[in-house]
Amino acid sequence: MSTRPGACLFVLGNDYHLGDLLWFTAVLRSYRRQWHPDAVIVVCPDRPISRILEHNPLIDDVRYGEPAPMLAALRSTCAGQLMLHDLRVLPLGLAMVRQWIRRWPWLYYRDLWLEARGQWLATFLGLGPLADGRPVLELRDEDRVASRSLRRPYVVLAPHIGAYSVPLTGRIWRRLKAWPAPRWTRLAQQLRLDGFEPVTLAGPEQAPVPGTRPLIGLPIREAAGVIESAATLVSGESGLWFVAAALETPFVIVPWWLPRSVDWAAAMGTSYRLVYRDTASVSTVLEHVRDLAR
Repeated sequence: MSTRPGACLFVLGNDYHLGDLLWFTAVLRSYRRQWHPDAVIVVCPDRPISRILEHNPLIDDVRYGEPAPMLAALRSTCAGQLMLHDLRVLPLGLAMVRQWIRRWPWLYYRDLWLEARGQWLATFLGLGPLADGRPVLELRDEDRVASRSLRRPYVVLAPHIGAYSVPLTGRIWRRLKAWPAPRWTRLAQQLRLDGFEPVTLAGPEQAPVPGTRPLIGLPIREAAGVIESAATLVSGESGLWFVAAALETPFVIVPWWLPRSVDWAAAMGTSYRLVYRDTASVSTVLEHVRDLAR
């Protein structure tokens, strides 16, 4: 990019999960500060989690569906330059290969795991180091309907980590990222004894933690509203902790499955704890919740 862009179109694919959509907003913050585009338009698949990008102060328009017809329409209506950033896997990979003189493509993959979330994309876009890694999320009153029914103080439990259809992959994934169900149950019991209302956030057809207030299948923005007013979020490594980071709600991730040298949460500027599997007892997690909820 050598000149200031007019309107910018970012195209996201199905590989962007909830956490990816949120760290992407931190990259957008840096992009807008450095390049001052006239407008930022995001095109993404029409999925329930995509609604997390709506009403975002960094995004002028969110559109759902295939990007080709939208791109043609935008080019015909934009008076100035239209800058396209196609961040879907294949176009992005080809762009990285074409730019090999500037940076070897596999270095972006290394940064995906070892650097702050979104840094690889900031580097690809020529933005330099991300000064602020916290996601940007703006809620409205209608997003807080579910949270108004909850007794304060409450702690949100998000025990589910997603699933794979391939049995072997699913077993490996659970072994890496899941915390045993009995421990979630004991944690809920201890939280209630401590005076907290334990709440389970889960998707449709996912079971709540026994002894908790179940909030199952909420729209993603209402789920965010519940996290916003929580004393703490206790979650597996899933997209919901990115929501907590964006809203400055303290969070505990249990278990943290990546090496101790990798800490994706540090750059987000929100109080948190990473609990590694070898220390992931109920009492340890409870102590972290008590500490963060003060």
